[in-house]
Amino acid sequence: MEIRTITRSGVGELLGILRAAGAHGHREWQTDDESSLMATLDNPRLDLDLGGWSLAYEGDEAAGYVMAESELNIGRVLVGLAAVEGHDSALNSLLEVGIEKARSMADGGEIEVHVAVRDSEPEEAHSILRAADFDVVRTVLKMAVEVSHVDLKGASVPDGLVVRDADMHDGDEARAVTELHNACFVDSWGFSPNTVEEIAGRTAVDLDRNGFAPIVVLEDVSDGSLPAYNWITLDGGDGRVEMVGVHPSMRGKRLGWVIFNAGVERLIANGATRLVLDVDSENPPARAIYESAGYRTYSKVRYYGLKVS
Repeated sequence: MEIRTITRSGVGELLGILRAAGAHGHREWQTDDESSLMATLDNPRLDLDLGGWSLAYEGDEAAGYVMAESELNIGRVLVGLAAVEGHDSALNSLLEVGIEKARSMADGGEIEVHVAVRDSEPEEAHSILRAADFDVVRTVLKMAVEVSHVDLKGASVPDGLVVRDADMHDGDEARAVTELHNACFVDSWGFSPNTVEEIAGRTAVDLDRNGFAPIVVLEDVSDGSLPAYNWITLDGGDGRVEMVGVHPSMRGKRLGWVIFNAGVERLIANGATRLVLDVDSENPPARAIYESAGYRTYSKVRYYGLKVS
């Protein structure tokens, strides 16, 4: 087996492997074409030119890929990997490469390597991690509901607040949304704070692809502050609620329902036929909202963890 590190020039090969590997890990890769995939990879943490991506070959056949995404600000590196059907034997070698990439990123410090595996992936994907002393540290639920069955609970916008699109081209607005985003999830497991540039870049891609503002916010008209937001994306008929957040100081006022409804209504108005999202299995308040709206779990993603140095 040969494993080669790739750069942007190898995006076509990577696209073929991602398509052949099917659904895996925690992400939903954009694999319609090279430009769609590059839009996803145009992220400082996923940039192909940083040396974090490698492809495996058995003879002339593509066997799989591995990538390492640095989140050293929370003491971890995410390793993603998958094998093409018929090449499960490549997973061991790919995992070893991923761990070495993580060690290199840590530069001698102790970190935790996390690998996400869906319950629909081959058992080999789970067993190689257990054999390498990884343990399950968290489970994330993938949930969905057909638009025809969604049940949005009544939640009127409180006096003094308005629902509007966030203007991520405005520097002050982008900073305010980023600060809100980070404040909402600062104590959440696995959350790595984002920079203004990261969020503005990703939402610009969403806006260009879908043609509507990807972040809906609640604004306090008295002072312009933002107590809640809903980050949404649309991929074909799948409308995804990426992140829903209410500022810690504003919780307990049903603002979660208000901003959740606003984002879902926007997705439906723009052609979504199914609604999807991911939620931490240990986040009962969020699960209660989604389950009450009709979402049901269709897949589970287990995060395996291993401390390395």
